[in-house]
Amino acid sequence: MYKSSASCFFFANFIPEPCYIQKLLAPLHTINSAHEPSCSLPMANLDPNNWNPSLQDNFALRAGILLVAEVASVSFIAVTVLFVISIRHAIKHYRLYGGWGAEDSPLQPVSVLFLIAIFMDSIQAMGNILNARWTFNGKITEGSYCTTQAILKQIGDDAWFTIAIAVMTFVQTMFPGRLNRSQARRLAIAMIILIFLFLFLMIIIPATTLPHYYGNTGPWCWITDANREASRLKIASEYAYFWLAAAISFVLYGIIVVNWLREATAKGDRRRLRQAISMGYPIAYTVEVFPISLVSISSMECEGPKPQRGFLIPAATCIASSGAVNVLLWLPHRPAIRIL
Repeated sequence: MYKSSASCFFFANFIPEPCYIQKLLAPLHTINSAHEPSCSLPMANLDPNNWNPSLQDNFALRAGILLVAEVASVSFIAVTVLFVISIRHAIKHYRLYGGWGAEDSPLQPVSVLFLIAIFMDSIQAMGNILNARWTFNGKITEGSYCTTQAILKQIGDDAWFTIAIAVMTFVQTMFPGRLNRSQARRLAIAMIILIFLFLFLMIIIPATTLPHYYGNTGPWCWITDANREASRLKIASEYAYFWLAAAISFVLYGIIVVNWLREATAKGDRRRLRQAISMGYPIAYTVEVFPISLVSISSMECEGPKPQRGFLIPAATCIASSGAVNVLLWLPHRPAIRIL
C-alpha cells in the first residue's frame, strides 16, 4: 500500500537508491572506513530515543545546532524586515499607480515571485530556529513540535521559486517584447498556483500514507529513512530540486551575464558591466544548498561509512543563512530586473 501511494510521485521512481548515490560521495565518508556502503537499505530504528544519547552527550554538536538556530534567526529578521518594507512599498505604489498592471508600477510579476521567495526563506528560517529546543533539552522528542519543524523545513524550500524567478528574468531580459504585461502577470500567477499546489501534494500525500515519514533524524526533525520510499522522496522532494534550481539558474543567468558583458564591451556601458558582476545569485545558491544535500544523502540509513558530524554543522549553517544572503544579493541589483 505504501509503495503504491508513494508512486503517485512518479518522478521518485527515477531516483536511484540513496546507497548508490552514497558511492559517488565516498570522499565525504570517514577515512578509516575502507568498504563501500552496502545497498541493502535496512529499516531505520523507529525508537525516538535512538539518537538522543549522542545529542545529549555531545556538547560540541549541541553548540553547533544552536549556531544553526542563531544564524537562522538572523535570516528570519532580515527577510521579514525586507518583506514588510516591500509589502508597504508595493501597497503604496499600488494605490498610486492604480494596480500592478500599470506600466510604471513597481509591482512587476518578477517582484511578486521574489516576495514569495523571501517569504519561503522566512519559513525555512523558522524551521531551523526550532532547533533551539533540542539543544537546550539535550534530546529530540517526537511529537507535534517535531513534525512542525519537519514540515516548515520542507515548505521553506524555495527551489521552485528560484527557478520561476530565473525563467521570468530571462524571458523579460532577453526577449523584452515576447510577453506583454498581461501575459507576464498571468504566467506569474500560474507559476505561483502550480508551485504551491505541488508543495502541498509533496507534503500531504507521503505524510498521510508512509509510516513515520516525519520524525527524529538525529540533530533535528525532518524526513526519516524509515523505508525506501521515504529515502527516495527525501531526494525527490528536496535535493533534486536544489540541483535543478542551481543548474537552471546557472544557465539562464549565465546567458544574461554574457549578453550584458557583450553590450558593456561593445558600447562601453559601465552600468551593464556592474549589472553583470552583480548577478552572483546562482553561485551563492549553489554554495547554500549543495553542502547540505551532499552531507544528508551520504548520511542516509545504509550499511557502511557515514560522514563525520563535523561536515554537518557548516553545511546546515550555509542553508540557514540563505535568507540573509539572498537579501544582500537582491538589494544591490534590484533596479536591473525591476525588483521593488
